Amino acid sequence: MRSLLFLLLLAATTSAQPVPERPLWNSLAPQHRAQLAVGNPVELQEEIPGNPWPRFTVYRILKKASPAQVAAVFWDCRLDPTYVPNCLKVTILNQPAANVVEAEYTLKMPFFLPEEVYLSRNELTRSGPGVYEISWKVLRSRYTKSCSGKLILEEHDGDTLLCYSNLVEPGSRIAGIMKNHAAREVADSVRELANQVARELSSGTSLIDRQISVMDRASGKERKAAPAVK
Repeated sequence: MRSLLFLLLLAATTSAQPVPERPLWNSLAPQHRAQLAVGNPVELQEEIPGNPWPRFTVYRILKKASPAQVAAVFWDCRLDPTYVPNCLKVTILNQPAANVVEAEYTLKMPFFLPEEVYLSRNELTRSGPGVYEISWKVLRSRYTKSCSGKLILEEHDGDTLLCYSNLVEPGSRIAGIMKNHAAREVADSVRELANQVARELSSGTSLIDRQISVMDRASGKERKAAPAVK
């Protein structure tokens, strides 16, 4: 009788455990969830009244990677020229807060246009357990009037659900005709971020562990030192 009562209490306790919230996943349409479930990215364009370019958004599931690992790689913007398409150079100019970085980016442009050089303010926040958000706003640019976006990372069944969105208001007629190029750049950047995370994980954890430590300090979450072995 005691055993039966114990099992009933255990079952009741187990069923009462809170289900992890997954606001990003739950916000997706069923057809988009199905697309992600078979390993395909979801690429969306949202028309914005008065803006010649839509908001570009890409969803993707990164296998065998945690949100912290993906966020740490993305936050390490000095590494961008090694994997981000057409990124030639990144220089950190200012860090007004631990979780805020102002960096100057130099990009190769198509159609024999002069290089783009822009200043971006990047901010890291943790909006919940296992959820990271990195937002950016361009403060100065050669080709755009304004640009802002964000990367949201959410734990998903041991993997990471990624949402990358970017909205650009082009500043010239030349920039205005580059909408299709911009859409490809967003999709390519997300794909290469996923590839970079996979490369770092497959080559060992030393680099990604250092990146996570830097990110933890930026987000105010310091890792506790392991106890000394006596």
